[in-house]
Amino acid sequence: NIDITNFSSSWNDGLAFCALLHTYLPAHIPYQELTSQDKRRNFTLAFQAAESVGIKCTLDINEMVHTERPDWQSVMTYVTAIYKYFET
Repeated sequence: NIDITNFSSSWNDGLAFCALLHTYLPAHIPYQELTSQDKRRNFTLAFQAAESVGIKCTLDINEMVHTERPDWQSVMTYVTAIYKYFET
């Protein structure tokens, strides 16, 4: 249900992070219960799930919650860390 077209606004509500991490850690992310309106919960769940396996969060929850267009390079760096952990 996520339409990811870029590394900025497509990640602004936390659902893309939750979807990505749900793929690898389904017990940590109750994806079916999440809504795009609850950004803080989405980011918190995603970042905690990643940290539970040792992926350091490089994004600030407060900044992510209050911006519509997060810095694409920061998002890409974090997504790359997730990819490297699970896929390499």
